[in-house]
Amino acid sequence: MKNAFVRFISGFALLFLPGVLAAAQPEPQNPLTRQDIRYEIRFLDLHGAEVLAWDQCAQKEKCRVATITLTNDPNRKGYLEVGAEPAVQEKIARALAKADTGPQTKRFQLLLLAATYKAGGSGPEIPANAGKALAELRKLLPFKSYQLVDASWLSATEGEPAQGRLAGGGGGAYEVTLRFQMAGGPGTSSLFMDHFQLAQEMVVNTKDGPHYDKRHLIETTFSLKEGETIVVGTSKADGTDGALVVLLTAVPAS
Repeated sequence: MKNAFVRFISGFALLFLPGVLAAAQPEPQNPLTRQDIRYEIRFLDLHGAEVLAWDQCAQKEKCRVATITLTNDPNRKGYLEVGAEPAVQEKIARALAKADTGPQTKRFQLLLLAATYKAGGSGPEIPANAGKALAELRKLLPFKSYQLVDASWLSATEGEPAQGRLAGGGGGAYEVTLRFQMAGGPGTSSLFMDHFQLAQEMVVNTKDGPHYDKRHLIETTFSLKEGETIVVGTSKADGTDGALVVLLTAVPAS
């Protein structure tokens, strides 16, 4: 064999050819490329925690995420099990530390408007932040004017019902009940109002005397973002051809 030679080393014959490696060298072992860690979740919705973990995994095929739900533990929602590279685990740990906090408290502005088919007269000025929502409302409904009847501020804690009152014309009053959850993933400004109710407070005269009662006018669910004003709903006003309109603003944190 031209230009070839055999060399004997410790009883083994290695054949060398020009430009050819005679024996494959072992590849160096890579450092640890995956860790399996279990994270305790106390406040965050488990699905939200799972989405948060996946968002930190740029290479989804290298990650494993699973949840363990706890039903009888008042101190935690469950666990998040993650298998990923150390750098990804660090990102997940930081994101969870920021997101898995106690229930958030938000402030809301409630506006009660009277909508009529007549041209508008003088009245309290409608707050500027409601201008965009009101402009959209004018495109959808045939009313010619909207006047502010009452406004109220309401503070609510995530997952807990909160109540407020709005004064109506003629000495009447309305009760508002709402409850919200943070939505759209951790760190976002999206809210889901899983309960919103407007009820008219009424006094009904019976044979046993005046009786306090409520008439539900609006009951709905919806989503909104901090800083956004939306039209929650409308209800026909008693004794008129107009309507009551409720606007809600999720006040952004200062």
